Amino acid sequence: MPVSTKNRFLLLYGSQTGQAKAISEEIAEKAEKFNLIADLHCLSQTEKKFNIEREHCVVIVTSTTGDGEPPDTAQKFVRRLKKKTLPSNHLENLNYALLGLGDSNYTNFCNNGKTIDRQLEQLGAKRFYESGWADDAVGLEIAAEPWMEGLFPAIQKFLSVDINSTCYDSTETSCRTNQSESNENGCSLHETTINQMENGHDKGDSQENRLESKSMPGLHSYESSPALLSPNGITKPVFSLDSNCDKTSEVTSSKLNSITNVNNLSSSSSHLGKSDSNTGTDNVDCNTHINRTNSSTLITKSKLNLNQNELQTSDKEGGCQPSLTTSLPPLSESSVSVPVLSAAYLKLEYLNDETVNLNEIPLQNGCPMPSASSEITMARVTSSSVLTKEEAVKKTLCLRLNIQKKMIEYLPGDSISVVVENDENEVKALLKRLSILKCVDTTCSLTVIEGTKKKNASVPSHIPPLCTLRHIFTTCIDIREPPKKALFRALVEYTSDQGQKRRIQELCSKQGAADYTQFVRQPSLSLMDILNAFPSCIPPVERLLEHLPRLQPRPYSVCSSPLVNPGIIEIVFNIVNIPVGEGRSYHRNGICTGMLDRITKNVQTKEVAWEGSADDLSNTLEKLNINDYIQVPIFTRTNQHFHMSDDLSIPIIMVGPGTGVAPFVGFLRHRQALKTDMSDPELYGNTWLFYGCRHEKRDYIYRKELEDFLSTGILSHLCVCFSRDNQLQKSPQYVQDNIRNNSTELSTLIMEKNATVFVCGDAKNMAKDVNEAFISVIQSYKECTAEEAKRELMKMRLHKRYLEDVWT
Repeated sequence: MPVSTKNRFLLLYGSQTGQAKAISEEIAEKAEKFNLIADLHCLSQTEKKFNIEREHCVVIVTSTTGDGEPPDTAQKFVRRLKKKTLPSNHLENLNYALLGLGDSNYTNFCNNGKTIDRQLEQLGAKRFYESGWADDAVGLEIAAEPWMEGLFPAIQKFLSVDINSTCYDSTETSCRTNQSESNENGCSLHETTINQMENGHDKGDSQENRLESKSMPGLHSYESSPALLSPNGITKPVFSLDSNCDKTSEVTSSKLNSITNVNNLSSSSSHLGKSDSNTGTDNVDCNTHINRTNSSTLITKSKLNLNQNELQTSDKEGGCQPSLTTSLPPLSESSVSVPVLSAAYLKLEYLNDETVNLNEIPLQNGCPMPSASSEITMARVTSSSVLTKEEAVKKTLCLRLNIQKKMIEYLPGDSISVVVENDENEVKALLKRLSILKCVDTTCSLTVIEGTKKKNASVPSHIPPLCTLRHIFTTCIDIREPPKKALFRALVEYTSDQGQKRRIQELCSKQGAADYTQFVRQPSLSLMDILNAFPSCIPPVERLLEHLPRLQPRPYSVCSSPLVNPGIIEIVFNIVNIPVGEGRSYHRNGICTGMLDRITKNVQTKEVAWEGSADDLSNTLEKLNINDYIQVPIFTRTNQHFHMSDDLSIPIIMVGPGTGVAPFVGFLRHRQALKTDMSDPELYGNTWLFYGCRHEKRDYIYRKELEDFLSTGILSHLCVCFSRDNQLQKSPQYVQDNIRNNSTELSTLIMEKNATVFVCGDAKNMAKDVNEAFISVIQSYKECTAEEAKRELMKMRLHKRYLEDVWT
């Protein structure tokens, strides 16, 4: 029998990094405003907390990971749906809505969500609301927000919930410009009225706001029947508050609705720790719980010195341009609707009389690591070699890690994940900015606020309930990830300057979506960047811990073979360099590549390439005292499909420019070891490698070893290109050029010899260009249309003969 509680619907999420869970929790919170009850569960709880066969109305939010695979938490649920013994009417009583999360830079965009959607339909379930596909390549919110807007009316209609019972209190804040005038530059000077809805009633007129999903570039949806509700055409009241509001809320914005960071930040990360009178002091009393109140009634009129580099620029006509801290008409003169303020749920207490041994706390509180196929182990660094010349655009580092006597197994094509820490200077600067530096090493506890309105509130599982703030900010939470709109909404409550408050409201509003994308998401601003830009914003640390995501491990392809050097894992990577600019207020390196570069700095050697066996390494750390060992916490991630066959007669074609060559170095080392055991070496299949880099003399990594593989026959063909060197006009510039230049040979291998193609590297550009090159190869061979060639390549993907290991 179906579960039948009026107003109730089952809300399920499948999440790998927490995004699907966060969206589901937002849906659950908003549902109450529509007189709906969301029964929220993770997909991993199937048959424990819920049974899909007994449900009548279900909403599913799920991500996709790896090569179009379900998140770890959704695998059991998906396996059950795929059982071939299930009849076609198995879920005939089920009605559902589904939101898939993915990244269109990858070939199998939202594949898991689409798989679940397809399986549900094949088992007789019916959509009561159109499925949506949110694209992280352009911003999940672009599709997710309008999808959620239409979801609640769709559930209400399906469950026959009285729409008049909907309670809109606190669902949005409307900020309206009352007056405007122009200054000498033609930019708007205006007064802004900010009003909060109170007691479930608006104080102004309502209007209908029709959502046009066709104008949303991140919204992908299935065609639906005429009776199916969808985000396109769903109407929802949007409240605009008039001037009859509480006069204590009326403020005058700063000039140009622009604010500045009065710190005059240096471009060097060494100045991260500089403090400022506007950011408070470090003298926080650790004997009491910090409790900052909403400062929205504080009215200020100030003229701030503009930071010319970041906050305001002028064109030749003397006009202004928008930036992180500057908005222009029409946005600066418009009413804006901001998200609902999430209920506070974490309580922080300092325990001065207690001590905690941080060394005994498991990494991230022992919370399971995503995609882990082994336990976390401490791997000892045995060598650290710089593979590029000093004048190279990027610095490439090769690390060799000792895993002897560890319970770790892997194959070439697999990867390891490094459990990272945030940079200590960056953490210190952030804690100082939050005015809590003197409390960061005091033992503290995190508990759930008694009586919180947050549904299913709990302390995040990756944060130890008893530790220190320094430990949490260093090892548990991501302080680099661009803050989500929900966090911006929370920051509004703790910003005293009204001009700054208004701008933060704009950045989290529907009307300011383009500004959020351009000035926060695209330049990948950190929390520190935001706080530096808005100096009157001083949020309490527990509010940040409610919103900041978990610090995720970073994966790296293995370029070693367990047959060649058991007990050693080798990885290679570029040091990510992120300069000041576009709102970024300080220089930084990639979280993980910067950490690995930093901890091995004193033992790095400059090598053009790895020269051979471990005995030849110029930089060995074996003689170091045990206390001097450099150790890195790692675990393995099994790649389900990105493996070469043990049958060496099958031809393989490898495409890996830059550090994308890493797994193929492992492939070739492995093939070399396997070839010695072949009964008939003449059966060894064709082996092609397409490699490219910027400059032959600066960043051609593994050159000697690759040329050795070619001379010994392990490689049949080595095709290299250099994109920035001065070359003859017809010389190939990129790997896709070389693929087209060798179309005849490659097409024969693919179409007649069943060769497998492996592609590793950048997903945004390279992988797409290589995909198009192979389409042209097939098209030329078959003398067919491009569409027919695409279908042929898709068949190769389905049969696991065209495999990708790509990243953004």
